[in-house]
Amino acid sequence: MSPLFRMRVTRPVVRSFKAAYAREAIAHVRQGGLAIFWESEKRARLVFQEPREGNDQDLGEWALLDLGKQRFDVESRGAFRGLATSLVPREHHDIVEGWVRRDSVWRGATRKVSFDCLECGACCRDNEVVLQKVDIVRFQKGGRPDLLKKPYARRRRDKKIVLTLLKSKDCRHLQKDNKCRIYPLRPDACSLFPVASECCLFAREEELGLVDGARD
Repeated sequence: MSPLFRMRVTRPVVRSFKAAYAREAIAHVRQGGLAIFWESEKRARLVFQEPREGNDQDLGEWALLDLGKQRFDVESRGAFRGLATSLVPREHHDIVEGWVRRDSVWRGATRKVSFDCLECGACCRDNEVVLQKVDIVRFQKGGRPDLLKKPYARRRRDKKIVLTLLKSKDCRHLQKDNKCRIYPLRPDACSLFPVASECCLFAREEELGLVDGARD
């Protein structure tokens, strides 16, 4: 791992708690972890600390995004007061159970991990990067309006513009050394993608077989 590109990140450890262990779930979250709180056998909530305003790297909120959700509630009363919660879609119960199994080998509420993006590049493979208005303007002002057209991009049925992939499913801009060919102009979806998020860990497992914890 190259010291120049190595990042040391503290990520939340995911634990599962039954309804009788609400106090333990709350303590785990307040110490920096993520809790899967089972209100019943078939109803679970993701519990995490309320994200700070303007923090695009909050790993609790990104865990929610990995479940296909964006909205959450900050509890105003009761034992969970001040914590963010969101119902886990039933079809994604297996995903959160996988997080819990993976983290079962780690102690504590958080874990420090080292990442070197240039030795990885997993998030640049088999993905879908949707371009926002700010990305389009950046390409145009950067003298690369061609990046908005084929072969670099395509328009979906919903009119959104997305970057295209090679037949290998690698991003067209990913080089052999895992550097980005358009790094100064890269989309916000790429520059804001948080290291050690559940999305990041999933990509590393799917593309590289790297699991930060227990295997099934």
